[in-house]
Amino acid sequence: MKLGFIRFQTPDNIELQGWLSNVDGETAVIHMHGMSGNGYENGFLDTLHATYNRLGISFFSIDNRGRGIISSFWQKDELSRWGEGTKLGGSCFEILEECVYDIDGAINYLKSIGKTRFILQGHSLGTTKVVHYMNTQNTTDIDKVILLAPTDMVGWASRDEHHNEYVTRAKELMSKDTPTELVSAQCWPDETPLSAQTYLSICVAGTNADMYGEREGGALLGRINKPMLIVYGSDDIGITQIDGSIDAWKARTEPIININTHIEPIDGASHSFKHFEKQLSYAIERFIS
Repeated sequence: MKLGFIRFQTPDNIELQGWLSNVDGETAVIHMHGMSGNGYENGFLDTLHATYNRLGISFFSIDNRGRGIISSFWQKDELSRWGEGTKLGGSCFEILEECVYDIDGAINYLKSIGKTRFILQGHSLGTTKVVHYMNTQNTTDIDKVILLAPTDMVGWASRDEHHNEYVTRAKELMSKDTPTELVSAQCWPDETPLSAQTYLSICVAGTNADMYGEREGGALLGRINKPMLIVYGSDDIGITQIDGSIDAWKARTEPIININTHIEPIDGASHSFKHFEKQLSYAIERFIS
């Protein structure tokens, strides 16, 4: 298996990078990493490159604009005073809705090398981005969806005792046209810095990030009509800290998903699927097959 390092452009002229294991065939998977992650650090990605290639499917794991905690990206040929990119990103500054550009950029690149059919896969916050894309864009080229550890971002944020204060602070900063100021140096239960624009984008009920929340027309998670696989580890902190147990999460989730969705828990797996990469691979292979 050979990995290629790829640079590609998004429709809003941001340069992103990715790692492509390309094989003959028309189908490719696009993987969206989670909050402050990237397209290479999770060990399960190594396994999935091999798994998908064995199935005759190319695998493109990209760095989206939420890479790292604070990142800068090239936008056209603009230079900051340090001679670096001018687009602020990372988990501190990203805006959920801009994920559409990242996914479209990856799809456009893959089309340029002959791919015509796609599977969208996300991990953690990346699953929220995949769900948003599927619910707002033309998805005729997308055959399947895979969600790995689809964290309830709003449920997680709401656990913080200062959540309401952060929402108020974020709205104040937005009203002052200072969207990149931090609502706190450390917020969320894992003490992650978030800007005003980011907090309102991924932490508030009723927004595009709230894929589990009830709303008119049904929860966003249940509106995807493509075949979809959800894989979750029973020891994932997104399960244990929000729902308490995998059974409680399933009891909450099963009523809102549609009949095309299959849930496959992995007993004992954590959020990263560390030491459970083979089980994850088997679950995906069964779904694809």
